[in-house]
Amino acid sequence: MSSRLPVLRALLFLLGVGGTQVLATDKSAGTEIDFKYAIIGTALGVAISAGFLALKICMIRRHLSDNDSSDLKNTPQDTILQKKRSPR
Repeated sequence: MSSRLPVLRALLFLLGVGGTQVLATDKSAGTEIDFKYAIIGTALGVAISAGFLALKICMIRRHLSDNDSSDLKNTPQDTILQKKRSPR
């Protein structure tokens, strides 16, 4: 733990120094939200989330259909008939 302490102090120092704003104009240093970029970021996040969700749904459906088709192929009657037809 003692080896991590200087790294933590350096990180906290850099975060404290990096958080200050220096403005060349007479504007206040309040937080301003640029709505154009907020809307673009939100739309991009929603699109990525919807794409991921659609991909997961397609993967689940494919997995379920693969399991259903393999269950139909391996019915007990088919395995009995195959054993009778091809003796070893």
